[in-house]
Amino acid sequence: MEHTWVHSTPYAALPPYAVIGGHDSDGTPIYVGRSFHEGENLPAKVIPSKGCAYVAYGGQEHQKTHYEVLVGQGFAWVGSGGGAIPPNAVRSGTTRQGEPLYVGRGHYSNSLTVGKVHPSHGCLYVPFGGQEVRINTYEVLIYQRHDTWVPASPGYTPPNAVIAGHDSDRTPIYAGRAMHEGEMLPSKVVPSKGCAYVCFGGYEFQKPTYEVLTGYGYVWVRPPPHGIPPNAVTTGRTRSGEPIYYGRGHYQGSLTPGLISSRQRCLYIPYGGREIRIDSYEVLCRQ
Repeated sequence: MEHTWVHSTPYAALPPYAVIGGHDSDGTPIYVGRSFHEGENLPAKVIPSKGCAYVAYGGQEHQKTHYEVLVGQGFAWVGSGGGAIPPNAVRSGTTRQGEPLYVGRGHYSNSLTVGKVHPSHGCLYVPFGGQEVRINTYEVLIYQRHDTWVPASPGYTPPNAVIAGHDSDRTPIYAGRAMHEGEMLPSKVVPSKGCAYVCFGGYEFQKPTYEVLTGYGYVWVRPPPHGIPPNAVTTGRTRSGEPIYYGRGHYQGSLTPGLISSRQRCLYIPYGGREIRIDSYEVLCRQ
């Protein structure tokens, strides 16, 4: 999978949708980049406030004034270690011997720093304080092109299911969807109750057949004053062709997911047998 890397130079404006990688020890943001060094295209930590990027190579940290910045949406960080690489990992390039190098990050000296995952070395290397620092437990940057909805059942919640909130008794609720009256609607999946719930036409409906959203890189955000964020998650379309968005809101001590009506600018949730309207809500989005 080819990603979009945009050339940049010291103190140039960051390109739109630059991917944030972490933060420096002083809290300033670090972005994901790459830069050539000794014939290899290495992952780089890009720190706009310092006017340059940094790579790790040969035991040392090297400043780079010509580099590229990764841009786009749909990226996420996945925990790993020991040289392991998850599916859909983002690659910066290869070594001169042809081994792939992947974008990773790790905690070091109060920073969360971007560096290179070198699989055959079994670790992440980050550039820091003039040195190439080895970190054995780290995160790897991955890319998810599509939302993944997995069939589930009362006895089976798939791995990496996205948590959407909690019920009034604090039991977890997962993000799901289920078909009802010809529409694939957002559902609240409550494994402890053995089913999912959707709302439609003023009522709450139990659904024994449903799917659960899985994966990484999802965030909950407040919607802008007029409209829906461009990276909002949809479960499908209404019969009239309008997208159906996934949201959540607080009600009766719960944090419950449901259906966002973009026309009415509100959220509808299934609760206590009824369809409840909520005017203050969050939208599920891809990072």
